[in-house]
Amino acid sequence: MVIVITKNLKRSILIYFDVIFSMLIWNINQNIFGNPFIPCFILSTTTFLIIYTPFEIYWSFADLWYDRWISLTLKDCVTKHERIEVDLVKNKKKEIATILVSSKDKELVENKNSIIIIAHGFSDTKESLQNYFLPFSQLGYVILSYDARGTGKSKKVGRRSHFLKRIEDFEKILKWVSMNEDLNKKRICCIGFSIGALSVLCGGFNNEVIDKIIAISAISNYRKNLPRFNVIVMLSYFLKGVKLFPKREENLKLSPSIMINQIKKNLPEENWRNLCNRVLLIHSRNDKIIKMINFEENAEVLDLPEENRLVINKGGHTHKKNELILVGR
Repeated sequence: MVIVITKNLKRSILIYFDVIFSMLIWNINQNIFGNPFIPCFILSTTTFLIIYTPFEIYWSFADLWYDRWISLTLKDCVTKHERIEVDLVKNKKKEIATILVSSKDKELVENKNSIIIIAHGFSDTKESLQNYFLPFSQLGYVILSYDARGTGKSKKVGRRSHFLKRIEDFEKILKWVSMNEDLNKKRICCIGFSIGALSVLCGGFNNEVIDKIIAISAISNYRKNLPRFNVIVMLSYFLKGVKLFPKREENLKLSPSIMINQIKKNLPEENWRNLCNRVLLIHSRNDKIIKMINFEENAEVLDLPEENRLVINKGGHTHKKNELILVGR
């Protein structure tokens, strides 16, 4: 039998011996050298930190290393790079960088007759999610993954914090697909992560051309549910220029639950139900960035059946180690 020592157990053992050693330092300083309370406290605390900190730093970097996904190139797939115009400023084109990945088996691609558009999260790039989309390219799906403005090779297109523009960019990518001779007859599926989920819901829900929408870790009401009580997240957003208090009209366009509710008022019941049935929502219960209330509000306004919902207990906002579950679903 193999006994696996978890990181939390290692941390507990380290703290136990670290506290004993710090107490020893305190005892030596107080009883042998006769130092008062404050110097004893400072010296023992410093000792604790000197011993503990290197281990914590090592574990943090070890997590980043072992949890990484290496870049992959599949021999049975072909990758094509495209640039899609989204803006024209002073006669200068602003173009989003995309990759199109598809199987070399043309018969397989024709039989599947589908394209999946991937909208990544705030700090990702078009390659970041290849561990999700490459399996689908081997099944015959054509994959279109793109760098949102302000990221990757679309860095000069605009600010990544300009979420309204990211929604508009997604709509223009849909339009580009509909005008492309090789792609315009394919069934369209859209998958969005975090801010990418906001983009596909707000930019694609009312578009009947889309066959499926999968929104992972999506916010529901932007202004109400932005994680303002998470100091680290809010400081990060502030430094990156994310608008923390949008105006009412902006918030309407950035909030899937509000926007979808508005659409509902202007559609016949049958049309509304057809639009809703295309949506699959996925969320983690322990998501600290976009909390579960967002999933519940979006699911409620869409009146989604259970088969169109997937809730995972662990994984956080990034769905770390949930890759197989998400691809399978």
